[in-house]
Amino acid sequence: MNEELRRFISVYLQQEVAYDDLSATRETLEHFKPEWKAAVREGLLSVLNEKQLTAEEYESLTAIEFETDDALHAYLQDVYDFLFAGSEKQPAPPED
Repeated sequence: MNEELRRFISVYLQQEVAYDDLSATRETLEHFKPEWKAAVREGLLSVLNEKQLTAEEYESLTAIEFETDDALHAYLQDVYDFLFAGSEKQPAPPED
């Protein structure tokens, strides 16, 4: 996982933000430098394609617990689709 994605997850997908409407996060992402936004996008694609991030590692970054790595990756795919692929479906982390 690249450092840009690590920072993005720690700030914009952490527990106090992830359960809110991520439309504001998508809008904020549009104001980032294009290189930084591209690095976040590429980092997320890499994590999804290579399954680089475990549920345990994600929890240490966000305080959000996923039961399995597969559940985490399904959520991150929804995040990617919402932030970068134009999906209107809100990503939903597991219930508290």
